[in-house]
Amino acid sequence: MNPPVLNITIPVFNRFHLTQKTILALRKTVTSIPFTVTVVDNGSETALRERLVELRTHGLIDNLFLLPCNMGISCACNIGWKSVDSPYYMKLDNDIEFIDASWLDKLFRLWSHGHPVSTLGPALTPERLRRNPGTIESQDGILGICTENLPGGAIIIPKAVSDVLGYWSEDYGLYGAEDGDYGVRMNCAGFFQYYYDDRDFFIHHGYYGGTEYVGTGVDKKSEHAHLFKDKAGGFGLFVLNYYLYNMCIRNWKVPLRYRIKDMNGYNVVLEENPEHAQIQIALQRSKKFLDGLYNTGKKYNIYSEAVVTHLKKIWKSCDQTCSMHNIEPSL
Repeated sequence: MNPPVLNITIPVFNRFHLTQKTILALRKTVTSIPFTVTVVDNGSETALRERLVELRTHGLIDNLFLLPCNMGISCACNIGWKSVDSPYYMKLDNDIEFIDASWLDKLFRLWSHGHPVSTLGPALTPERLRRNPGTIESQDGILGICTENLPGGAIIIPKAVSDVLGYWSEDYGLYGAEDGDYGVRMNCAGFFQYYYDDRDFFIHHGYYGGTEYVGTGVDKKSEHAHLFKDKAGGFGLFVLNYYLYNMCIRNWKVPLRYRIKDMNGYNVVLEENPEHAQIQIALQRSKKFLDGLYNTGKKYNIYSEAVVTHLKKIWKSCDQTCSMHNIEPSL
């Protein structure tokens, strides 16, 4: 068997029937591009975990990791991402059913009309394809220009990008802003992000339904709101990181919070990376400083040299200062 060109990683949390649809549809793919299916379960109900083991036994899943509990979407995706050394990685949500057996070849042909150091993701709404200047219309379809962030449900990222920007950020907990965070870092680095028309390729059954979290006590709407403004009205974590990345205070290649310590069959034992504790301290100190400026009631310019210099010292203390030397000069 040829080594995989594409590592398709499916993070799974509940949704028994949709998860099965996603995996079975993948196995109908007709392509010249070798790919592997990696599934990482985030503490789903027992029946689904048992079904995943069956699918792995029958060869419908190539790589299976069962996490001990819900460790967050980014952690699950990164476990799968790091497990396979391939030129391309795809994050595929467990509520997406491909309806075109030739989807993979068609997507790569379409993508070939764009810049090679870029990411490719679904538009979700057709108007996004032509929203921004630079849309590429080709015989293989439309490549739209994304200026914010690509939706993470069916996104493809080449190793040439992840070598510079790393993996999904694990700062955000159970339900985070991993795709938004990656988009910010893409823009900071000057890399291209392209939309494709997902209507040609798949059905997104869940589409923001949040059904996987029913009965878990996690309110996705509330969690999303707190990314922008915390409960006390201060900087939300996503807004904080957005500022730190854009001001080149924090390194765009983020370290991971979790790593595999051991495996028993498909069951994964995780541990925290010690260096990530310093990241959490730096985030707390940065937030406290910025919230403090805001709460004084006076007008402070958070973009001033004095403020940026102070924050850079915080991030230098954990060896995470921003560096632009790895970015291609042409970009």
